[in-house]
Amino acid sequence: MTQTSETTLRAQITECTRMMVMAELLDYSGHVSARIPGTDRFLIPPRDASRAGLTPDEILVVDLNGKVLEGKGPAPTETAIHSGVYRNRPDVLAVGHGHPPMSTLFTMVDRPMVAIRNYGFRFIGIPVHPDPTHIRTAAQGDAVAKTLGQCSCCLLRGHGSVVTANSIPEVFLDSLEMEENARSTVHASTLGKLLPITPDEVELLKVSFARNTYRIAKTWEHYQEKARLVGML
Repeated sequence: MTQTSETTLRAQITECTRMMVMAELLDYSGHVSARIPGTDRFLIPPRDASRAGLTPDEILVVDLNGKVLEGKGPAPTETAIHSGVYRNRPDVLAVGHGHPPMSTLFTMVDRPMVAIRNYGFRFIGIPVHPDPTHIRTAAQGDAVAKTLGQCSCCLLRGHGSVVTANSIPEVFLDSLEMEENARSTVHASTLGKLLPITPDEVELLKVSFARNTYRIAKTWEHYQEKARLVGML
């Protein structure tokens, strides 16, 4: 796999953060990070920078214990989410933590996440971390990673989401589609009995979506252009 340069990662974190604000996946809080390839360091925006106006030069370099090594901090209050995932999941290259309103509803009801949209099959039954407080300590970060297990994402009770991936554009896609699937579920439930995607349909969808390897780049480029048109990039 070709390694992405730190310069490119800084640009991607900046664009992803701004696009997630535009898509109402982030507000004044939440953060996207990326592991610096071949190191025990990762990039993350500082705590107090505007998510809507983030720039590449503001982004911090942090170690796996959450200590700021480069840049003007402080690091986000919940940097432990990211450091905990990176310590426990060496396969993860990018992490997003946001507060998507519809997805978070599924942490407060006795109903697991189902798939209403076809792409929602990837989020069926995602785990919910039981700690509703801010994830500030290494022990709490490790606990989030334990809840995540080998899944690509989890929800935090009454709080938000954690999305992990191989790249920043993939974090954006998964964050976007998880929230849209949750929104569609809530809307559909007002019309009548839900008819979620079935296990047999999931197997068909795995094959169908495996052929769409261009989806990540296509979605990223679409939202880049939308963001440019409204002055977010």
